[in-house]
Amino acid sequence: MPQLHTSVMIRYATYTDTPQVAKTLVEAFLDTPESSWLIPDPVARRRVYQRFCPALIDYGLRQGSIYLTEDYSAVAVWRPCSLILPNPVEYEQLLDDTCGEYAYRFRLLDNALAERHPVGEHHYLAYLGVAPDRQGYGLGTALLNHRHAIFDTAGSAAYVVASSPGARDLYARLGYRLTATAPFHLPDGGPLLWPMWRQPQLARRYLN
Repeated sequence: MPQLHTSVMIRYATYTDTPQVAKTLVEAFLDTPESSWLIPDPVARRRVYQRFCPALIDYGLRQGSIYLTEDYSAVAVWRPCSLILPNPVEYEQLLDDTCGEYAYRFRLLDNALAERHPVGEHHYLAYLGVAPDRQGYGLGTALLNHRHAIFDTAGSAAYVVASSPGARDLYARLGYRLTATAPFHLPDGGPLLWPMWRQPQLARRYLN
């Protein structure tokens, strides 16, 4: 039975963290439902993600912010946005360069997400990854609570798309609620996804 962490050191990621952060994201994403749908072949999936994740980190640091636990075992990629892709031309090139023949699958995913992405100012949790051998220790929760406390103080909303029932339930415990478009299937027999929205928690905003 994992021992839950009561104190986790969290910091902002920089470009020098890219190799370690990419390694965590690759391992965290390899067996998720949407990753298996994106790239059915597990050997090709690892190869593509080893190219995609470093480029994603570079893009994420320029378009938003990345937070991690001090030991690199958990990573959260946030974007402040009113549009899902702040620079779609750049992102399209990133997909072509790193995903090759599978880029069209990533575009199917992005289009499905964009169709349901809410309007208005909010913070978008684009990716949350925890190393497989560190899951169940509360690290993802610690990363989320770290940012939620700031959002609550500022009165900012947050948005995420859960890709598994376990993730959906975790987000629900942290104040996220299903949107009107939840759940929905990805095309071509893809898995269920659950768009979720979190209003700032007023009780936190007025704590002394």
